[in-house]
Amino acid sequence: MKNLKKPVIGMTSSIVNHNNIPSVNLHQRFVLSVKKAGGIPLIIPSGTDEMAEEWASICDGIILTSGEDVDPHSFNKNPDPKLKQTHEKRDKLEIALVKQAKQKKKPILGICRGNTMLNVALGGTLVQDIPSHNPNAVNHNQKAARPEPTHSIQINENSWLYKLLHKSTIRVNSMHHQAIDKLGSNLKEIAVAPDGTVEAVEGIPESPVMWGVQWHPEEMASEDPTMQLLFEAFINECR
Repeated sequence: MKNLKKPVIGMTSSIVNHNNIPSVNLHQRFVLSVKKAGGIPLIIPSGTDEMAEEWASICDGIILTSGEDVDPHSFNKNPDPKLKQTHEKRDKLEIALVKQAKQKKKPILGICRGNTMLNVALGGTLVQDIPSHNPNAVNHNQKAARPEPTHSIQINENSWLYKLLHKSTIRVNSMHHQAIDKLGSNLKEIAVAPDGTVEAVEGIPESPVMWGVQWHPEEMASEDPTMQLLFEAFINECR
């Protein structure tokens, strides 16, 4: 039997100091989830627009991963007092990656920061600090262990997420304080938290696939096999 080619999945990354040396960083759970789903992980560092075009050509799909706050300059706003660490070069690279992936019809999956970054890359804006914006917000920066779900979300039954999970309500983990405000072009809201925070989006039209989730399925997948389905479905779209 002929083996199916495993898709190469590019995953964006952060820069952190390791032993006082600036180093490329990506949580291992992302790598493990992609490998388990049948993909070949490729970690993408910050780079130029030209590099973004090459990476989009090499990869069969792109995952925008977690990390720093999105710089409000990326969506033409001034910084909120509660803004945390940002990385402007990473923002620029990810915006370029989204544009190139769309042009080359490569699937895109945004996770946590990646969900908000996908929105910004498509012309949307963000809430820079949820508690400041919404006094009735639920806690989106949990103190529980990373894999544990802490709040519910309501899923639109006419969405890729509902078709995948066959549930209109699930509980998710939550580690963010930024969130989608104005939706970017060709995106629609498909899941919300009890306080109205956008928890998942999908692209319009459906091809190429653009999916985004605000929680961390890569962390939950270690204890909840249904969360691994998100990666399996995305890898299948990249084949």
